[in-house]
Amino acid sequence: MSEKIIIISGATACGKSQLALDFAELRSAAIINADSLQIYQGLPILSAQPSKSEMAKNAHYLYSHLKAGENCSVGIWLGLVKDLVKKVLSENKIPLIVGGSGMYISKLIDGISKMPEVSLENHQKAQELYEEIGHQNFQEKFGEGKLIDKQRLLRACEIMLESGKPISFWQNQVPEKIFPDAEFIHVNLDINREKLYQNCDLRFNKMLKNGALEEVQNFLKLHPQNNWQIAKTLGFAEISLFLENKISHEEMQKIATQKTRNYAKRQLTFFRNQFAKKLSFSEPNQALEFLKNL
Repeated sequence: MSEKIIIISGATACGKSQLALDFAELRSAAIINADSLQIYQGLPILSAQPSKSEMAKNAHYLYSHLKAGENCSVGIWLGLVKDLVKKVLSENKIPLIVGGSGMYISKLIDGISKMPEVSLENHQKAQELYEEIGHQNFQEKFGEGKLIDKQRLLRACEIMLESGKPISFWQNQVPEKIFPDAEFIHVNLDINREKLYQNCDLRFNKMLKNGALEEVQNFLKLHPQNNWQIAKTLGFAEISLFLENKISHEEMQKIATQKTRNYAKRQLTFFRNQFAKKLSFSEPNQALEFLKNL
């Protein structure tokens, strides 16, 4: 008998978390985070994590799981999910994977090429080399002719230091499926773009009302350096600039909501062009009706 794993994917602010909560109220399910920023501690409001009262209703995993400065990758996330899914299934619950990080979901379904474990020593060496030679030289050395961001460049450097082989060598190996016998039911929320943009604006305003400014202020007091992965949380840069009196409150809102819209648009495009076996729904209530009948 195959394992049944439900995935709920979609762009930011499309209603994934609420759909997961609604389904978990009807069926015995455990919600597992598939968002690369919600996995971190420190910015639960700004990263749109479920509230404490929402999480108290059902089992939630991998929200605020890592410390702000810790490293996360697709491989690390998959290792955590593998153990959690086994635990959830052993409790006769449905694993409900929820998030908008398309690469996480893609590798969960299709598998991932095995990469060597990187030692702390080589992780630190990569960081030091990046600081020493700068982004441009680092790009030429480890980018393999592609323009990629700092985080991926660091990962490529770590793998080279650890194995003596470029990251492309490992990526070209036959992917190893995490759940070879699983039946994935992939529900994708593909809501109207204008509605999505409205949601993006409303959500950022709600975050501000719920204390996002104070959250970022407290975070920066504890962690003055903001070059970690968590600093990519939407709105973080703009709120930081506002707190430093470098932009007005109005500019902060305008830039942050526009960046959120741009990110949501990229996510929409990604999900529409990937995952041949996904089931797309334009309304969360339609998706819930489908899930109810599983």
